[in-house]
Amino acid sequence: MNVKRTRTYVILGMALLLSISLFANSGWADERDVLSFVSVEDRTRPIILMDTQGKILQELVIPGLTQLSLSWAPDGRSFTYHAIHNQVPNLDFDIYVMDMETQTSRRLTLDEGLDIWPAWSPNGKWISFASNRAGTYDLYRVDVDGGNLIKLTDGHNYDKTAWSPDSQSIAFTSRASLFVMTAEGRKLRQLAGNAHGVDCTWSPDGKKIAFSANNGIFSIDVNGRNLRQLTQLNQSAWFLAWSPSGEWIAYRLTDILGDLVIGVVNTVDSKRGGVLEATRGLKPNYLDWVPEGFLSVFPSVEKQITFWGALKQNEHTSQ
Repeated sequence: MNVKRTRTYVILGMALLLSISLFANSGWADERDVLSFVSVEDRTRPIILMDTQGKILQELVIPGLTQLSLSWAPDGRSFTYHAIHNQVPNLDFDIYVMDMETQTSRRLTLDEGLDIWPAWSPNGKWISFASNRAGTYDLYRVDVDGGNLIKLTDGHNYDKTAWSPDSQSIAFTSRASLFVMTAEGRKLRQLAGNAHGVDCTWSPDGKKIAFSANNGIFSIDVNGRNLRQLTQLNQSAWFLAWSPSGEWIAYRLTDILGDLVIGVVNTVDSKRGGVLEATRGLKPNYLDWVPEGFLSVFPSVEKQITFWGALKQNEHTSQ
C-alpha cells in the first residue's frame, strides 16, 4: 500500500507540521484502543500513536534521542524507555522517564551495565527492567523516582517483564519457559514451557498471560491451565501487548517480504486479525497500548500532531 506523507520541518523547539493521507480503515479493533510504537523508518525514531482505523493521531520526535523501548505510565503523563544519548561516549544503555507535559527526560539508572526493557507497573509506583550489571541478565525493580533498587532474580538470563494488572506479580520468559513471581521476586513458579520468544503480556482482567513461542502466540490461565494457541506463525512474535479492552493482542513480526509489520489477533475468536497494513513501511518496534489517561491529559491529540524540540534532561541516578 502506497502512503503519501509530507513533512514540513521548522526550527527546533517549534512545531513540525505534518500532512498525512489517511490510512485505509483496518476495521479490526475496538475504538477504545490506541496503539503506540516506535518507527525505525529513519533516524528520528518517532513514537507513533495510531487509532484503530489506521489513522496516525500523533508523532512524537525527540531530537538527539534513540529510544529503544517504550512503556507508558498508567496515567499517560509519562513513558519510560531505555536509550543511549548522543552525549554518552560508550554503548551503555540506561533507563529514562520522559514527562509528556514538561518535555523533559530524567535518568533513573547509571552504571556500567546494560539496563534494558523497562516496564511501568499499573499502580504507577515501580519500573521493572533487565540488566547485566551483575554479569548475567537479571530482573530489577526501581521506584519511579530512581530510589529503592531491588534485584528480583539471580543469574538465569532473564529478559522482558509483564506486570499483572494489580501490580502484585510479574511474568517473564527465561530458558524457553514462562515464569511468574511476586513483585518482590518471591514465589517463583514455572507456568508453561515452549516459550521460545522473549515476550509475554498480561490480560487486563488479570486472568491470562499470552506469550510468544517459535510457532505462534499462546495464552494460558495464571493457574497454568487452559493453554491455547492463538496464532499459527513460523517465527516468534515480538513486543506482545494486550489491549486495554481485552479484545486484542498486538505483536510485531517480519512478513514474507522481509518487512516489519504489526499483527493483531482477537483473544476470543483467533480467526479474526492479521497484519495491520497501515504499519507497513513504518518499520514498527516496541509496541504499547496508550493508557486511557493520555487522552484526558492531552484531549486534542486527535486534532494535532506535535513534534518536540531539543531534549531537556535532568539526570537522576539510582542508588
